[in-house]
Amino acid sequence: MSDRITLQARYEDFDTFKRGLEKLKDSRYRDYSAYGPTNLKEIEDLMPSQFTPVRGLATVGGIFGLALFWVMCITTSLIYDLVVGGKPPISNVPYIIPAYEGTILLGSLGAFFAILLLAALGPRRAPTGYNPRFSGDSYGIEVHCRPHERAKVEELLRQTGAVEVGSPW
Repeated sequence: MSDRITLQARYEDFDTFKRGLEKLKDSRYRDYSAYGPTNLKEIEDLMPSQFTPVRGLATVGGIFGLALFWVMCITTSLIYDLVVGGKPPISNVPYIIPAYEGTILLGSLGAFFAILLLAALGPRRAPTGYNPRFSGDSYGIEVHCRPHERAKVEELLRQTGAVEVGSPW
């Protein structure tokens, strides 16, 4: 990250701020953050996607639940060795429902505990690029780019209606 510079743009109204994010999304810049005084749920689809391990842990929990409950059903039928009507003690068809339920149960528990671990409960520090002016009456975009792209990024942000563009102030 040492070969990158940081630019900040300040917008006075939401519409120009949203236009700036749309232009950034349409361009090839993917390393930017947005700050504002209001809930930014409306612009969530304009932000670059971030990796989260919650899906992976939910999938691992689901696969583990499937295997665990399937083995639990097989082990139970082998322990009690109850033969009904000449059927084999292990038949896979009746084990589908408990295994499915185990998949749902442990998959949801895996997601729940992943969210708890990653939620970072407790006091949070403001991000490094955060400017207190962005929580008052203006919106801000922080873009990380290479030094030779600085002029192009500044022009892109000014064209979208930014009031101030420059290095973090």
